[in-house]
Amino acid sequence: MADAALFYDCETGKKLPVAFEGDNLKLQKAYLEVSENAGEKILVTLFGNYELRDKIEGTGKEEFLVVTKFINIWPNIDCNGNLGTASLLNTYWALRKLNGKSFEFSPGLEKDIHFLIALDNKIKGFAGCNNFFGSSYNSNDTIKFNDFGTALEICKDKMEIEAEFISTLKETIKYKIYGEFLYLYGSKGLLAKFESVYFN
Repeated sequence: MADAALFYDCETGKKLPVAFEGDNLKLQKAYLEVSENAGEKILVTLFGNYELRDKIEGTGKEEFLVVTKFINIWPNIDCNGNLGTASLLNTYWALRKLNGKSFEFSPGLEKDIHFLIALDNKIKGFAGCNNFFGSSYNSNDTIKFNDFGTALEICKDKMEIEAEFISTLKETIKYKIYGEFLYLYGSKGLLAKFESVYFN
């Protein structure tokens, strides 16, 4: 039998395996969509029960978490974290990962690659060299970016990043927001990760 996921109870500190039943498949799918390292601890909210099940190894019984309803997952937040959720619209979304490459500190760039979707669904932002603008459409968890336009400045060593970023936005068909992080998905999976940034 495959190893079960481990659940840490934020209230009690109890650690126990997750049973392969109930809403566990939804929990696993959500975890795989946002986890960046195997075994990474990620906060989840759910309904469940502690119940005795056969041990994964050896004989006898042990206590498992049985997930009766998966609610949400909160990347980059631990048990002491804030569960606030950013809004898709009117939020400054700073790029943190693009096609597997980290942009945590935007090396070599004067400012974050970012975008903001206004309340009228117009989009504007900075793509690495030039400012850009466009339009967007979203409904439920689907999203499309189109009608792009950019300035015409040429920046050495930054044009490739800019082209990849704009291309990624054009490929996006789905989004999810977990806490203060936005994830964009294409037809083959995760494309980019953004973090909400607030200014005084």
